[in-house]
Amino acid sequence: QESVDLNAYLYAEKLFLAILAETIQKNEDATIFKEEAESLKNKIQTQFYDAEDGWFYDTNLEGTTFIKGEGSEGWTALWANAASQEQANAIKIHMMNPEKFFTKVPFQTMSADHPKFNPLNGYWRGPNWLDQAYFGAKGLRNYGFNDEADKATIQIIAGAEGVLDKGKSIRENYHPITGEGLNAQNFSWSAAHLIMLLQND
Repeated sequence: QESVDLNAYLYAEKLFLAILAETIQKNEDATIFKEEAESLKNKIQTQFYDAEDGWFYDTNLEGTTFIKGEGSEGWTALWANAASQEQANAIKIHMMNPEKFFTKVPFQTMSADHPKFNPLNGYWRGPNWLDQAYFGAKGLRNYGFNDEADKATIQIIAGAEGVLDKGKSIRENYHPITGEGLNAQNFSWSAAHLIMLLQND
């Protein structure tokens, strides 16, 4: 299938490469990277966005059919600044819905109302990975939803078991409903993304 999140990451990478190319005065390369990024941005906004649902989905390889199921890939276009403001407005509504993503530990990998949501038996079917939660909070900030991003950041840190307790291990991921720490202990990218969440940039 075609993945909206991978295309969003590639869009961001093209722009980073353009900055690097300009820095070393490879202006022709910078122009190419920017043109490729613009093409990807258009693809993200058209192929992967379902206006009826107000969500970004993966598609089949032909780009003709959405692969439905609201997950954290839905806000990666916001993190990458590849969505329109209208699209971001719609995504934000889903993200801040307690029945979907605004859980005890918000912005988990699968919507809580999905029939296959199962954080204890499905590695990407519901646990909250703090990198994905960061992409969500950062995506909200990119489109001016700072109050919502602040609220989510506070709830993520307060809800994730042990994060505020001295001597407790920071876990690989968390149960979004109970806050229970899951899988590996002393997980460095979780710790790194807690710092990034608090930077508010």
